[in-house]
Amino acid sequence: MSAKASSSGTTTGFLSFNSRPPRLFITASRAHAPETTLLAWQAEGFETTYLPFDVSQQPTYISTLKNLHKDLLLGEYYVILAYGDAATIVLKTAQKPMPRCCGVIAFYPSVLPNAGHMYPSQLRVQIHVSGQQNSPRPEMCDWWLYRYEKCKIGFAEPDSKTYEHVEAELAFSRAFACARKAFKIEGDIESVAQAAWNAKYEEQVPERGSMSVVQGMSQNSANVTIVPTLEGGVGKKNLEEFYREFFIPSLVEDFEIRLLSRTVGVDRVVDEMFVSFTHSDDVDWILPGVPPTNKRVEIAMVSIVGVRGGKLVNEHMYWDQASVLVQVGLLDPKVVPKNLKSQGLKKLPVVGAEGARQVVHVKQERYNGLLKEHGLLDGMAALNVDGVNGA
Repeated sequence: MSAKASSSGTTTGFLSFNSRPPRLFITASRAHAPETTLLAWQAEGFETTYLPFDVSQQPTYISTLKNLHKDLLLGEYYVILAYGDAATIVLKTAQKPMPRCCGVIAFYPSVLPNAGHMYPSQLRVQIHVSGQQNSPRPEMCDWWLYRYEKCKIGFAEPDSKTYEHVEAELAFSRAFACARKAFKIEGDIESVAQAAWNAKYEEQVPERGSMSVVQGMSQNSANVTIVPTLEGGVGKKNLEEFYREFFIPSLVEDFEIRLLSRTVGVDRVVDEMFVSFTHSDDVDWILPGVPPTNKRVEIAMVSIVGVRGGKLVNEHMYWDQASVLVQVGLLDPKVVPKNLKSQGLKKLPVVGAEGARQVVHVKQERYNGLLKEHGLLDGMAALNVDGVNGA
């Protein structure tokens, strides 16, 4: 009835410290295990077993579900990840206690449980539905429900014609979080993000820094996207070259980076940073091709690092590029296109270093200067401050 596909040797995911891998049963209406799904969960340290669902053998299938605990060792628990019609059967079966089952993650079941149905207290239930399906509002349910309005059934399966990468990645993060909570296990992904930070910003020798960054990345699919300038690359070879030739050499002498906050999720680390430097040399990843202006630049920057299987798989970096251009003299907020100036626009809606400074040191007088300049605060004494976007 089952085809087992389990990880072997030392695990590399967030559960690598655990000597006994948690058990995950994956089930769907297909004869063979979904290879990509198996590998994704195995990379995170799960021992996976596939259970094919055949509607013509439904009684046997249900009997198998009810007896999954019999193959477990003392103290072992398990989670079920189910798709489609198999998810419907699993959710119905789990309405009565299933020994040692601590979680059910269901994707687009054909029949949903009643919104008010309360599953056994030891069981975490998470359901993902597509926009094609009728469902109650998530806040009405006594179990976790996520809707993906613009997706069709099959969006979370890489070999499906309706696969949607963005939503599938989001759904995996949610499912991973559910499984982690069900097993009551904490993981450490911050160290992966911190190692990348150290290699990029602390290493003075580009060759050593670039090699250290890519050593912590997944083999070929890792990607880095610096959104404002579209710098970065895909794969270790391209990224090693990018960091060696452009990123690390661009860290000018007085480049400073201050971590303001860090949010660690189940497979994401979000850093909020204050970056400052003097544009005394080429800074290719922030101002590519712009000759040194010797202007001081201060930026509020955000980095989102994705981690899978103990490796960095992607990083997205964001900041306000208009603010940077204002600070180096490439953008004058007072230069307004004639057609918009004739309609009353007095100043472009951008600010300089004061935007980043406000994140570090909040001052009321910095707020709402652009609103005041355009007369939008007339009659609103509480917000009508003196000083227009002052430093």
